[in-house]
Amino acid sequence: MTRRTFELLVTAAVLLVGGILSVGSAVAHNSKTVAGDRYRVSVGFIQEPIHTNEKNGLDLAIRVAGEKDPLPGLESGLRAEIIAPDGKSRRELPIRPRYGHPGRYTFDVVLTEPGRYSIRVWGQIKGAAFDETFEISEVKPLDELRFPK
Repeated sequence: MTRRTFELLVTAAVLLVGGILSVGSAVAHNSKTVAGDRYRVSVGFIQEPIHTNEKNGLDLAIRVAGEKDPLPGLESGLRAEIIAPDGKSRRELPIRPRYGHPGRYTFDVVLTEPGRYSIRVWGQIKGAAFDETFEISEVKPLDELRFPK
């Protein structure tokens, strides 16, 4: 194998692994079109995979359907609540813009129980009302990562 062939194989492997990792993080977010399919709302968490007893935050982006860049300046018309795995415990948390990420919104939270949480997001996007609930990736116990135990 020539040096050039080796370099091309290494480059291809790096691109493949990078692509797989980026797909994994994108899959952890859920998206829905709202307001008559005019807008696309994407919901996930800043730190994924998600573990209990770690500070984390909502990663919310709203885009005009079919466009790449999220819409800034919507925070005053948005509300969100987190729903625990039992489906009964709910808590509304204030949404704010994510610093350094125009058009993305967040709230801080520490999830204390493993399981599947949901995020309900509702409000107004440029005068168009919406109300959607998103199931997020499973929250795993932090103890799974501890070593030695």
